[in-house]
Amino acid sequence: MSYKKGDVVVVKFPFVLKEGTAVIQKGRPAFVISDDKIKRRYKDVVLAAITSQIPRDILDLEIVLEPASPNGLLKRSLLRLDFIMTVPEELISRKIGILPKSVVKESERRKTQLLGFDSISV
Repeated sequence: MSYKKGDVVVVKFPFVLKEGTAVIQKGRPAFVISDDKIKRRYKDVVLAAITSQIPRDILDLEIVLEPASPNGLLKRSLLRLDFIMTVPEELISRKIGILPKSVVKESERRKTQLLGFDSISV
């Protein structure tokens, strides 16, 4: 399956409980930030983590998401644009929803800040 920018998916994250114990994989929501229109050699997908752990102070690279049927989230959640990963498509279990275009646009603006592209003068 091909995933599109803005999709909310469930990905298997590896967790190690204690050193020397087995690795456990848990399904966690994530936001697809890679552009599906760009031709790629490998079937990797770039994701940003989504967590239900929301701190009191929201930082510039975080966006609060309210649960809604279009996004598939069950709880109020935090999109963490500072927690980006590239995973093989096979690690994605399924698509659960899609974020509104306004959130996708805002995430693009904030990712530009994260990568320092907003301060480059050519």
